[in-house]
Amino acid sequence: MRRIYDIGPFRLDAELGVLAHAGTALMLGARPVAVLAVLVEHAHQFLSKERLIDAAWPGVIVEEGNLPVQVHAIRRALAHAPGGDRWIETLPKRGYRFVGPVSPAADNACGPRVMTPSNLPEAQTSFIGRERDLVEIKRLLPAKRLITIVGSGGIGKTRLALQTGAEVMDAYRDGVWFVDLGSLRDPTLVPATMGHTLGVQERPSTSVTAALCMHLRGEQRLLILDNCEHLLGACAQLVDALLKDTSQTTIVATSREPIRVPGEQVYSLQPLSLPQPGASFDDLRHSEAVQLLIQRVRDQLPDFDLTPDRAAAVAELCIHLDGIPLALELAAARARSLSIEQINARLGNRFRLLASGPRTALPRQQTLRATLDWSYDLLGEYERVVLRRLAVFGGSFTAEAACAVASDVHNIDEFAVVDLLSQLVARSLLVADTSMSATRYRLLETTRAYAHEKLVEAQESDAIARRHAEHFCKMFGRAPDDFLRLTDTRLREIYAPELEHVRAALDWAFGADGDGALGISLAGASGPLWGTLGLFGEGARRLEVATAYIDADTPLSGQALLWRQLGRLLDETPARAQPAFERAAELYRQTNDPLGLAHTLAQLGRALAHLGNFGAGEAALDEASSLLTKIDVPWLRGLHFFNRAYLENLRGDFAAARRHYEQSNDLFLQAGDDYTPIAVQGNLANICWALGDVDAAEASFRRQAGSIRASPMKTKRMLGWSLASLAGVLTERGDLDEAYAAGREALLLLMEDGSAWIFMDSFALLAALAGRHRDAARLAGYHENAWKRHRRTHHPTDARTAKRLLALLHERLLADELERLRAEGARLTEAEACALALAG
Repeated sequence: MRRIYDIGPFRLDAELGVLAHAGTALMLGARPVAVLAVLVEHAHQFLSKERLIDAAWPGVIVEEGNLPVQVHAIRRALAHAPGGDRWIETLPKRGYRFVGPVSPAADNACGPRVMTPSNLPEAQTSFIGRERDLVEIKRLLPAKRLITIVGSGGIGKTRLALQTGAEVMDAYRDGVWFVDLGSLRDPTLVPATMGHTLGVQERPSTSVTAALCMHLRGEQRLLILDNCEHLLGACAQLVDALLKDTSQTTIVATSREPIRVPGEQVYSLQPLSLPQPGASFDDLRHSEAVQLLIQRVRDQLPDFDLTPDRAAAVAELCIHLDGIPLALELAAARARSLSIEQINARLGNRFRLLASGPRTALPRQQTLRATLDWSYDLLGEYERVVLRRLAVFGGSFTAEAACAVASDVHNIDEFAVVDLLSQLVARSLLVADTSMSATRYRLLETTRAYAHEKLVEAQESDAIARRHAEHFCKMFGRAPDDFLRLTDTRLREIYAPELEHVRAALDWAFGADGDGALGISLAGASGPLWGTLGLFGEGARRLEVATAYIDADTPLSGQALLWRQLGRLLDETPARAQPAFERAAELYRQTNDPLGLAHTLAQLGRALAHLGNFGAGEAALDEASSLLTKIDVPWLRGLHFFNRAYLENLRGDFAAARRHYEQSNDLFLQAGDDYTPIAVQGNLANICWALGDVDAAEASFRRQAGSIRASPMKTKRMLGWSLASLAGVLTERGDLDEAYAAGREALLLLMEDGSAWIFMDSFALLAALAGRHRDAARLAGYHENAWKRHRRTHHPTDARTAKRLLALLHERLLADELERLRAEGARLTEAEACALALAG
């Protein structure tokens, strides 16, 4: 007996996978029909998501988010009947229930299925991923007679088109027909190739195109026209004629660029979904790229599985191969002789490694290089020039950056570059991201590696690297002033996306064939970016490299900027920051730059306060204040008050500190800075803590941590400090479990930043209160030694923590043992101290 059901005006044949309305098959694929069949067979019962996923994807791990896509497709189909879109009820976070009219069909025992005519090749491998693409194309088909699936080579256009054809076959009375143009070279043979596929021959005095139109005029067919990119003109003429002269012919074409005829719906196919950075093991398994790689490796090694030990290597491989199915399948073919880790290690020579596709495939689909050679050979000369020059960009880039790097005075001006970018996007060699206010472009990693080979062959590598560095040096020349005057949001929009380019430009500038003078200018100008992104350690290392290249020809203004920015990145290690700020101040005096001098002195005052030199710190801040009376830069005035408050806080004048923090907060907000006021909030919380109001301190630190998490400007350093401070307050209150939770998260953040040593006294006290007295003694020794080494002045709350900690240790440990343990702690590295603190 066949499982056939009448659902109002619909008939569902569960075995054939067909839903019909008024006798006409609807374009609903196999998976949504499978989901509907299970729901109908258990009408009026709630079915779990897991049950429905098993029905639609038996034996396959898929992302849970695919199920709502299928349910949405079912509801759209059932909407042909009044109220039909409400026949499936949702139980949030649990599952679905079918509540519409349903009964077994009276003619359930029907005969054998009548096969729809078709020449679609049988799939040799499982179809993995692309669920949303499949649903969307099937949704478009009833309203669009020409859909062109466009995408880069190897991205899976043909496979998706064939799967679509197989799933909608019953919707076309005269079948689905596949026309492969991949091996064709002569454009005049395109109509004949289609004619041969459909059994249509040229007639006397009638062209093949005209014969095809006459043959298809009364038929309802779906034609899949595959691999059109090298025959676009001929394909356009044939498709245009078919659309005009027939009424029921639908065409799905695949190409690396659109066919460009009236009525064309372009569907841009993107790479398979990739694992997100830091994804959990379970989330990793839902990545389409990971699923495809694992399944294709299993085709070679049946016992292969994704395990936690392999997860990182698998994710890395998928990301490096951009989620391109052909590249993943070629990599999987190597799994018989190489581990995933070994394949990753050899990706530097990916074009030799990934060169073992199926012998039955077209030559251009057998190796990764061949598929890119095919696309490259179809380009015009200027398109090739621009593509290879774009290889210098390691991340996304703007049209302005592309013009600066890829144009030349002889043949390709900036207007031509913009046009050529559009052409490369249309040819699926360049990705355009229009989600932001300004379009950004990027090359997939594999395409970039290929383009870089062409750049080297053209002997342009050094010249293009110089242009790249010069462009970003010029762009960041505005940054020091912009960071004083623009809003946080605008600053992040302009500068944050360029981080990878700054890194690459500095690497080149200070490399063997670089330009140290250019590197000094870029290092100083990019200084604010490192702090904004919380990359203090990396920024300081890069700027310290730049200082080694200063010579007699380096402009004093460039030297001053470099030293000031270095001091800012080192300001939590004041013994190193002080000489940098002092050198910058000296240079600003020589160049008669009051704004630069005021900025430097405001920062120097903080460094001196850190070192306990309150008199000199106050003098520097006073001079900065005098200069700022003639400078209308609210943010810089806010910085002056912020650092003066810090000085007052350290020497115990909490009323003055609170007043200055509040003044700084108003000025930062006036300047459009939404993030520094969050730091002010933490400093005000510290004042509450110093005054003994631990309830207010706890509430303030919790609010601050929440504000940091919600901010797009958040940095690991500020969140780590906030959570470490919260852990200190909770420790003082005796809430040890909560203190451990906050402290554990804080240390994981601060270990990356290199500032965990600042808070180790609180973790020592936490260990002591938890009964881990020997660990506490070691942490106390580490903390004391670190503070001496960095020559920092303690905050007043530190004295209270230290007094309580020492009392507990003297009570529980003998004097000799305590001194021995403290000496052991003094020899710990920061990583070892953090591990000890986390051991509880």
